[in-house]
Amino acid sequence: MAGWESLRVDLLRLREESPGALVVWPNPHTERRSERRFRIVLAAWATEIAGTLKAKYGDLVDLQVGAMTFPGGELVASEAALQLPGVPADAAGLDVEAVRPLSVRSGRHAAEELLVTNRADHTQTLMTARDLHSTVTDRAGNVVGRYAGPRNAGRRGLPIEPQQSRPATVLIGTASVVPELGYAVPPGEWKLVVLLVTDEGFVLSRPLEITVTP
Repeated sequence: MAGWESLRVDLLRLREESPGALVVWPNPHTERRSERRFRIVLAAWATEIAGTLKAKYGDLVDLQVGAMTFPGGELVASEAALQLPGVPADAAGLDVEAVRPLSVRSGRHAAEELLVTNRADHTQTLMTARDLHSTVTDRAGNVVGRYAGPRNAGRRGLPIEPQQSRPATVLIGTASVVPELGYAVPPGEWKLVVLLVTDEGFVLSRPLEITVTP
């Protein structure tokens, strides 16, 4: 089984040859005096790369692909973490609409622009760390996918005056959270629910149409 010196070379190569495949990985420029397990998180589309790493390095690597362990296919997050907290947006006096048809490749993530409108008679403040969070659901409203990776920690307030709108960016991820679907949400027509964090609490948008492409 190959060791750290070989793994660091492969990580540098993957970073150049397969942009976006590595989500979390050990610093390849660090010297390692002893061998230990290295945690590597790969994008949901990178199952072939994960298979190659596992075959070459065995137990030296602790792999995660998307939101699941590899090759076990077990969810890393608890089921409670996959629930959708919040009140419906219309009840909170907010409306969310896509600026253009929403589309993202299976296993990938993308940032798309939305328009958030305040229908209430008072100013509401949208709290965001640059991008709004979202989940992909099926037609019945069950969560099937989300973004799996590092997030921005900072937060800023975006006030929206009554009957006014302002643009916001939503981060859309298609890492599957349903083992039966595989590591990535399959291509097809799905729904997207956007989580809004306001100064009054958590708010869920009405389901928006989204197409997951091959």
